[in-house]
Amino acid sequence: MYKKKVLVDLDGVLNNYGINKFDESYIPSLKKGARSFIEQLAECGELYLFTSRNLLLASKWLIQNFYLKFNIVLLYILVD
Repeated sequence: MYKKKVLVDLDGVLNNYGINKFDESYIPSLKKGARSFIEQLAECGELYLFTSRNLLLASKWLIQNFYLKFNIVLLYILVD
């Protein structure tokens, strides 16, 4: 059976991006309502989180905030 793929951006959608000055070595905290947003999206299909941030840093953030509760695939966008 076909399952929909749902793509979600990290910065500004799931985290509090833009509140402080950008720091490439730090991903801001989870945005209010983001957890329930992801829970609802998980019912609709496979979740894909895309970002151009450091892959290891983004992976750690994902684990810390969603505790691997959801099977979220992390897509890394390479930026020149």
